[in-house]
Amino acid sequence: MPDSTFGPDRSLVLRLRRSRRKAREAAVAEVVAVLRGLDARAASGGPLSDVPGVAWVTLPEENVTSAVGRLCGLGYTAAVELVTPLKDVGPRDKPLVARWKGRDVALVRVYEESDDSLRTKAPDQRTFLLECGDGVVRTIAGYRGGGGVLEHRALPVVDARLLVNLVATEAHGRLLDPFAGAGGVIIEANSKGFTTVSMDRDRALRFGLAELSACHVVGDASALPFAAGSFDAVASEPPYHASALEAIVASIPEVARVVRQGRHIAFLVASEQAAAVRKAGDRAGLRLELEAAIDRKGTEVSCLCWAR
Repeated sequence: MPDSTFGPDRSLVLRLRRSRRKAREAAVAEVVAVLRGLDARAASGGPLSDVPGVAWVTLPEENVTSAVGRLCGLGYTAAVELVTPLKDVGPRDKPLVARWKGRDVALVRVYEESDDSLRTKAPDQRTFLLECGDGVVRTIAGYRGGGGVLEHRALPVVDARLLVNLVATEAHGRLLDPFAGAGGVIIEANSKGFTTVSMDRDRALRFGLAELSACHVVGDASALPFAAGSFDAVASEPPYHASALEAIVASIPEVARVVRQGRHIAFLVASEQAAAVRKAGDRAGLRLELEAAIDRKGTEVSCLCWAR
Protein backbone atom coordinates (compact mmCIF):
# COMPACT_ATOMS: atom_id res chain seq x y z
CA MET A 1 0.00 0.00 0.00
CA PRO A 2 1.27 3.54 -0.68
CA ASP A 3 2.44 5.50 2.33
CA SER A 4 -0.28 8.03 3.14
CA THR A 5 2.21 10.23 5.03
CA PHE A 6 4.90 10.28 2.35
CA GLY A 7 3.17 10.26 -1.01
CA PRO A 8 4.30 12.19 -4.09
CA ASP A 9 4.60 15.43 -2.05
CA ARG A 10 6.89 16.38 0.82
CA SER A 11 6.17 18.89 3.57
CA LEU A 12 8.28 21.72 4.90
CA VAL A 13 7.69 22.98 8.43
CA LEU A 14 8.24 26.74 8.75
CA ARG A 15 9.28 28.14 12.12
CA LEU A 16 8.27 31.80 12.07
CA ARG A 17 10.33 34.45 13.79
CA ARG A 18 8.93 35.42 17.17
CA SER A 19 8.22 39.00 16.02
CA ARG A 20 6.16 37.75 13.06
CA ARG A 21 4.38 34.68 14.45
CA LYS A 22 0.97 36.16 13.67
CA ALA A 23 1.92 36.88 10.05
CA ARG A 24 1.55 33.27 8.92
CA GLU A 25 -0.04 34.07 5.55
CA ALA A 26 2.79 36.43 4.60
CA ALA A 27 5.47 33.99 5.81
CA VAL A 28 4.03 31.14 3.75
CA ALA A 29 3.67 33.38 0.68
CA GLU A 30 7.32 34.42 1.05
CA VAL A 31 8.59 30.84 1.02
CA VAL A 32 6.28 29.87 -1.86
CA ALA A 33 7.62 32.85 -3.83
CA VAL A 34 11.24 31.87 -3.15
CA LEU A 35 10.36 28.40 -4.47
CA ARG A 36 8.50 29.76 -7.50
CA GLY A 37 8.59 27.25 -10.38
CA LEU A 38 8.95 24.25 -8.05
CA ASP A 39 5.19 23.75 -7.53
CA ALA A 40 5.39 24.74 -3.86
CA ARG A 41 2.08 25.62 -2.22
CA ALA A 42 0.62 26.45 1.15
CA ALA A 43 -0.63 23.56 3.27
CA SER A 44 -3.40 23.75 5.85
CA GLY A 45 -1.63 21.51 8.36
CA GLY A 46 1.33 19.36 9.26
CA PRO A 47 3.48 18.28 12.19
CA LEU A 48 3.66 20.49 15.30
CA SER A 49 0.19 21.92 14.78
CA ASP A 50 0.03 22.61 18.52
CA VAL A 51 3.21 24.73 18.47
CA PRO A 52 2.87 28.54 18.12
CA GLY A 53 4.37 30.18 15.05
CA VAL A 54 4.45 27.13 12.78
CA ALA A 55 3.23 26.92 9.17
CA TRP A 56 3.60 24.44 6.31
CA VAL A 57 4.44 24.30 2.62
CA THR A 58 4.30 21.23 0.39
CA LEU A 59 6.06 20.47 -2.87
CA PRO A 60 6.72 17.46 -5.10
CA GLU A 61 9.35 14.99 -3.93
CA GLU A 62 11.44 15.52 -7.07
CA ASN A 63 11.79 19.26 -6.31
CA VAL A 64 13.00 18.95 -2.72
CA THR A 65 16.73 19.21 -3.48
CA SER A 66 16.24 22.32 -5.61
CA ALA A 67 13.99 23.84 -2.95
CA VAL A 68 16.50 23.33 -0.14
CA GLY A 69 19.14 25.06 -2.26
CA ARG A 70 16.98 28.17 -2.52
CA LEU A 71 16.23 28.50 1.19
CA CYS A 72 18.43 31.38 2.22
CA GLY A 73 17.85 34.90 3.47
CA LEU A 74 14.24 34.41 4.56
CA GLY A 75 12.56 37.28 6.36
CA TYR A 76 9.63 35.95 8.37
CA THR A 77 10.87 32.37 8.76
CA ALA A 78 13.74 31.61 11.13
CA ALA A 79 14.06 27.89 10.36
CA VAL A 80 12.70 25.24 7.99
CA GLU A 81 12.47 21.50 8.56
CA LEU A 82 11.83 18.77 6.02
CA VAL A 83 9.38 16.08 7.12
CA THR A 84 11.25 12.81 6.58
CA PRO A 85 10.54 9.10 7.24
CA LEU A 86 12.34 7.93 10.35
CA LYS A 87 13.85 5.05 8.38
CA ASP A 88 15.69 7.54 6.14
CA VAL A 89 17.43 9.31 9.05
CA GLY A 90 20.65 7.99 10.56
CA PRO A 91 20.94 7.52 14.32
CA ARG A 92 23.71 10.12 14.54
CA ASP A 93 21.50 12.85 13.04
CA LYS A 94 19.40 13.11 16.22
CA PRO A 95 16.41 14.68 14.46
CA LEU A 96 13.38 16.07 16.21
CA VAL A 97 10.64 13.42 16.14
CA ALA A 98 7.00 14.45 15.86
CA ARG A 99 3.70 12.62 15.56
CA TRP A 100 1.82 13.16 12.30
CA LYS A 101 -0.98 11.21 10.67
CA GLY A 102 -0.73 8.49 13.29
CA ARG A 103 3.00 7.84 13.03
CA ASP A 104 6.35 9.21 14.11
CA VAL A 105 8.23 11.33 11.56
CA ALA A 106 11.61 13.05 11.62
CA LEU A 107 11.93 16.81 11.18
CA VAL A 108 15.28 17.43 9.49
CA ARG A 109 16.53 21.01 9.73
CA VAL A 110 17.35 22.32 6.24
CA TYR A 111 17.54 26.07 6.94
CA GLU A 112 18.20 28.19 10.00
CA GLU A 113 19.10 31.80 10.68
CA SER A 114 18.85 33.23 14.16
CA ASP A 115 17.51 36.66 15.01
CA ASP A 116 20.96 37.49 16.40
CA SER A 117 22.50 37.12 12.94
CA LEU A 118 20.10 39.73 11.58
CA ARG A 119 20.96 42.33 14.19
CA THR A 120 24.21 43.23 12.45
CA LYS A 121 22.13 44.35 9.44
CA ALA A 122 19.55 46.28 11.48
CA PRO A 123 19.18 50.01 10.72
CA ASP A 124 20.65 51.02 14.09
CA GLN A 125 23.80 49.03 13.28
CA ARG A 126 24.38 50.57 9.84
CA THR A 127 25.74 53.86 8.62
CA PHE A 128 24.09 56.08 6.00
CA LEU A 129 25.36 59.07 4.04
CA LEU A 130 22.93 61.91 4.68
CA GLU A 131 22.82 65.53 3.60
CA CYS A 132 22.10 67.26 6.90
CA GLY A 133 20.15 70.45 7.46
CA ASP A 134 23.29 72.60 7.18
CA GLY A 135 24.00 71.18 3.72
CA VAL A 136 26.94 69.05 4.87
CA VAL A 137 26.97 65.36 3.90
CA ARG A 138 27.75 63.25 6.95
CA THR A 139 28.01 59.55 7.72
CA ILE A 140 25.19 58.95 10.20
CA ALA A 141 25.39 55.89 12.43
CA GLY A 142 22.06 54.18 13.08
CA TYR A 143 20.03 56.44 10.76
CA ARG A 144 16.35 55.58 11.17
CA GLY A 145 14.72 58.24 9.02
CA GLY A 146 13.35 61.71 9.52
CA GLY A 147 10.44 62.76 11.65
CA GLY A 148 8.31 64.44 8.98
CA VAL A 149 4.93 62.98 7.99
CA LEU A 150 6.12 62.09 4.49
CA GLU A 151 9.54 60.87 5.57
CA HIS A 152 10.63 57.27 5.97
CA ARG A 153 11.63 55.32 8.96
CA ALA A 154 14.20 52.63 8.26
CA LEU A 155 12.58 49.32 7.38
CA PRO A 156 13.24 46.32 9.66
CA VAL A 157 15.41 43.68 7.99
CA VAL A 158 12.72 40.99 8.14
CA ASP A 159 10.22 43.22 6.30
CA ALA A 160 12.75 44.26 3.66
CA ARG A 161 13.53 40.59 3.05
CA LEU A 162 9.83 39.74 2.82
CA LEU A 163 9.31 42.30 0.06
CA VAL A 164 12.36 41.22 -1.92
CA ASN A 165 11.57 37.51 -1.59
CA LEU A 166 7.97 38.03 -2.72
CA VAL A 167 9.22 39.42 -6.04
CA ALA A 168 12.10 36.96 -6.34
CA THR A 169 13.07 35.72 -9.77
CA GLU A 170 15.47 32.86 -10.41
CA ALA A 171 17.48 35.00 -12.82
CA HIS A 172 17.26 38.10 -10.56
CA GLY A 173 17.61 41.00 -13.04
CA ARG A 174 16.75 44.63 -12.23
CA LEU A 175 14.78 45.67 -9.16
CA LEU A 176 13.28 49.12 -8.54
CA ASP A 177 12.39 50.64 -5.17
CA PRO A 178 10.47 53.84 -5.98
CA PHE A 179 10.16 54.94 -2.31
CA ALA A 180 13.63 53.87 -1.25
CA GLY A 181 13.98 55.77 2.04
CA ALA A 182 16.99 54.56 4.03
CA GLY A 183 17.65 51.73 1.57
CA GLY A 184 16.60 48.61 3.47
CA VAL A 185 14.97 47.00 0.43
CA ILE A 186 17.97 47.89 -1.72
CA ILE A 187 20.38 46.23 0.72
CA GLU A 188 18.41 42.98 0.73
CA ALA A 189 17.90 43.02 -3.04
CA ASN A 190 21.65 43.44 -3.52
CA SER A 191 22.25 40.38 -1.36
CA LYS A 192 19.86 38.38 -3.56
CA GLY A 193 21.79 39.26 -6.73
CA PHE A 194 19.49 41.92 -8.17
CA THR A 195 20.84 44.96 -9.97
CA THR A 196 19.15 47.67 -7.92
CA VAL A 197 17.71 51.05 -8.85
CA SER A 198 16.58 53.32 -6.02
CA MET A 199 14.34 56.36 -6.22
CA ASP A 200 13.12 58.88 -3.66
CA ARG A 201 11.83 62.41 -3.81
CA ASP A 202 13.89 63.45 -0.76
CA ARG A 203 17.17 64.91 -2.08
CA ALA A 204 18.82 64.58 1.33
CA LEU A 205 18.89 60.79 0.84
CA ARG A 206 20.57 60.82 -2.56
CA PHE A 207 24.14 60.27 -1.34
CA GLY A 208 23.29 57.34 0.90
CA LEU A 209 21.08 55.67 -1.70
CA ALA A 210 23.61 56.24 -4.50
CA GLU A 211 26.18 54.46 -2.34
CA LEU A 212 23.86 51.47 -1.85
CA SER A 213 22.29 51.00 -5.29
CA ALA A 214 23.62 50.53 -8.79
CA CYS A 215 21.69 53.64 -9.83
CA HIS A 216 19.81 56.28 -7.84
CA VAL A 217 17.26 58.78 -9.15
CA VAL A 218 15.77 61.74 -7.30
CA GLY A 219 12.19 61.89 -8.47
CA ASP A 220 8.47 61.35 -8.12
CA ALA A 221 7.16 57.78 -8.17
CA SER A 222 4.03 58.93 -9.98
CA ALA A 223 6.14 59.79 -13.06
CA LEU A 224 8.88 57.19 -13.35
CA PRO A 225 11.62 58.12 -15.84
CA PHE A 226 12.04 54.54 -17.07
CA ALA A 227 10.99 52.68 -20.20
CA ALA A 228 8.07 50.26 -20.17
CA GLY A 229 9.06 46.75 -19.13
CA SER A 230 12.53 47.78 -17.97
CA PHE A 231 12.41 46.05 -14.56
CA ASP A 232 12.12 42.46 -13.40
CA ALA A 233 10.75 43.36 -9.96
CA VAL A 234 9.45 46.28 -7.89
CA ALA A 235 9.47 46.26 -4.07
CA SER A 236 8.86 49.20 -1.76
CA GLU A 237 7.61 50.56 1.54
CA PRO A 238 6.01 53.97 0.90
CA PRO A 239 5.43 56.45 3.77
CA TYR A 240 2.55 55.44 6.05
CA HIS A 241 1.09 58.88 6.69
CA ALA A 242 -2.39 59.53 5.27
CA SER A 243 -1.09 62.50 3.26
CA ALA A 244 1.13 60.12 1.26
CA LEU A 245 -1.80 58.08 -0.07
CA GLU A 246 -2.35 60.15 -3.21
CA ALA A 247 1.29 59.73 -4.25
CA ILE A 248 1.21 55.99 -3.55
CA VAL A 249 -1.97 55.44 -5.57
CA ALA A 250 -0.52 57.49 -8.44
CA SER A 251 2.62 55.32 -8.41
CA ILE A 252 0.78 52.05 -9.02
CA PRO A 253 0.07 52.47 -12.76
CA GLU A 254 3.65 53.65 -13.19
CA VAL A 255 5.23 50.61 -11.54
CA ALA A 256 2.82 48.42 -13.51
CA ARG A 257 4.10 50.07 -16.68
CA VAL A 258 7.81 49.61 -15.97
CA VAL A 259 7.75 46.00 -14.72
CA ARG A 260 7.92 43.16 -17.21
CA GLN A 261 4.98 40.92 -18.01
CA GLY A 262 4.76 37.98 -15.63
CA ARG A 263 6.93 39.61 -12.96
CA HIS A 264 5.94 40.85 -9.50
CA ILE A 265 5.38 44.01 -7.45
CA ALA A 266 5.25 44.09 -3.64
CA PHE A 267 4.32 47.04 -1.43
CA LEU A 268 4.16 47.30 2.35
CA VAL A 269 1.62 50.00 3.22
CA ALA A 270 -0.26 51.24 6.25
CA SER A 271 -3.40 49.17 6.75
CA GLU A 272 -5.64 52.21 6.23
CA GLN A 273 -3.97 52.72 2.83
CA ALA A 274 -4.44 49.13 1.66
CA ALA A 275 -7.96 49.37 0.17
CA ALA A 276 -7.12 52.35 -2.04
CA VAL A 277 -3.81 50.82 -3.11
CA ARG A 278 -5.50 47.51 -3.94
CA LYS A 279 -8.08 49.32 -6.11
CA ALA A 280 -5.28 51.16 -7.90
CA GLY A 281 -3.70 47.80 -8.70
CA ASP A 282 -7.00 46.54 -10.09
CA ARG A 283 -7.32 49.60 -12.32
CA ALA A 284 -3.74 49.10 -13.54
CA GLY A 285 -4.54 45.54 -14.62
CA LEU A 286 -2.43 43.88 -11.95
CA ARG A 287 -3.38 40.48 -10.50
CA LEU A 288 -3.38 40.53 -6.71
CA GLU A 289 -1.68 37.42 -5.30
CA LEU A 290 -1.37 38.44 -1.66
CA GLU A 291 -2.92 40.90 0.74
CA ALA A 292 -1.84 40.09 4.28
CA ALA A 293 -2.29 42.15 7.42
CA ILE A 294 0.78 42.33 9.67
CA ASP A 295 0.91 43.64 13.23
CA ARG A 296 4.38 45.14 13.48
CA LYS A 297 4.66 45.82 17.22
CA GLY A 298 1.47 47.85 17.22
CA THR A 299 1.88 49.36 13.74
CA GLU A 300 -0.81 47.84 11.53
CA VAL A 301 0.52 47.35 8.00
CA SER A 302 -0.55 45.33 4.99
CA CYS A 303 1.61 43.58 2.42
CA LEU A 304 0.25 43.51 -1.13
CA CYS A 305 1.87 41.53 -3.91
CA TRP A 306 0.75 41.57 -7.52
CA ALA A 307 1.70 39.78 -10.71
CA ARG A 308 1.97 41.88 -13.86
